[in-house]
Amino acid sequence: MNPREQAVETLLRVNREGAFSNLEIRKVLSRHLFTPADERLYLNIVYGTLQNRLYLDDVLKGYTQNGRKIDPDVLEILRSALYQLAFLDRIPPYAVVDEAVNLCGRRQPRAKGFVNGVLRAYLRRPVKPADFDFNSYDNEKEALSLRYSIPLWIVHKYFEVYGREAAPEILSCLNDTPPLFIRVNTLKMDCQALADALAGEGVNTRPGTLSPDCLRVTDPRQFAHGIAGSPLYKAGAFTVQDQGAMAVAERLAPQPGETVLDMCAAPGGKTTHLAQLMENRGIIIARDVYANRLELVTAAAARLGAGIVQTECGDGTADIPADHNRYDKILLDAPCSGLGIIRRKPEIRYLGDKTSRKAIRQIQWALLRRAWDYLKPGGTLVYATCTVDPDENERQVQSLLKERENAVLDAQGYTYTSPMDDGCDGFFMCGIHKKK
Repeated sequence: MNPREQAVETLLRVNREGAFSNLEIRKVLSRHLFTPADERLYLNIVYGTLQNRLYLDDVLKGYTQNGRKIDPDVLEILRSALYQLAFLDRIPPYAVVDEAVNLCGRRQPRAKGFVNGVLRAYLRRPVKPADFDFNSYDNEKEALSLRYSIPLWIVHKYFEVYGREAAPEILSCLNDTPPLFIRVNTLKMDCQALADALAGEGVNTRPGTLSPDCLRVTDPRQFAHGIAGSPLYKAGAFTVQDQGAMAVAERLAPQPGETVLDMCAAPGGKTTHLAQLMENRGIIIARDVYANRLELVTAAAARLGAGIVQTECGDGTADIPADHNRYDKILLDAPCSGLGIIRRKPEIRYLGDKTSRKAIRQIQWALLRRAWDYLKPGGTLVYATCTVDPDENERQVQSLLKERENAVLDAQGYTYTSPMDDGCDGFFMCGIHKKK
């Protein structure tokens, strides 16, 4: 199967069957089907088509009969071909059209003429992203939604959180490839030592600007055998983690010797960061509802030498009387809608509805109240998400502050990160102290 056809298969799995793009891509690449060039093309088509789906569908309307229902296979073939014609400039247009028509012939033969006609009509009257005229729209948010393929309700959330000045620039970054950050494992070496050692492997880095434990990799392709193939990675000298996620553990500021609970721990990135901040002294209970995901925490802790991590499988909303007033510090990295990591999981923008978002908020609230029961008087709870929805973030915390008289927001208040912060993902975090 060639990369274009495999890309269509993946897009169908994601858009029609609800599969996650990162898991589908990992499954495909594990079969070693492609040359390096074909792998890059496959990835480019999948991510680019997902990222620009609303924009591509709007362009498609200009070349098809209004209201015509298009077969799902044919629609993904057209979307992926339009993406290549509109966004990529190294592929000859005739090759894109011929491959799309041939692919349609194998999957939906009766639609070959339709696909050919639509794509050739586009070539006669091409529409390019650079030609998008924001000034032709009366509503700025609608224009941003269409151009960057961000559903309008999400655009409103970004404006609410980041403001009218910053939101448009942040939205324009959400289809970019995120930078690669790595967290130095200070249990084994310091930042400069790792930077020097990576340079010896041919990997150039620079310090991150938000976390003292962060290095930003200049070019991920410099890892000759992939990140997991690096001897330094295998030795546990570093792990991959967004710089904004690093700031979450640092906000909790756990101290050596403390007893800490990570309530939703998998896959373990923040858990192992807590261990290194504690200098591997004390106790960290890493709890998660899924046993198979806790295996990831165990593996990460073993590789990084985080010996104080103890995993426990359990529902974080269930009451454990022995845990009441037990923990010096608690991290609640709550399940959320994920609107801050759209760059990494582009299909997130199209998923969910009001009912599912309400269900997420109910789980968050149950976890937050339970975390408060488990926190010692004088202790600190950090509540964090990777979304930019205030209903899931500060409004949840405000409800806790209103309900519990002994809850006090820390001096830093509510914090959001964004791509404007050295390329970070969109994280929310705040600290809440429990009065003695």
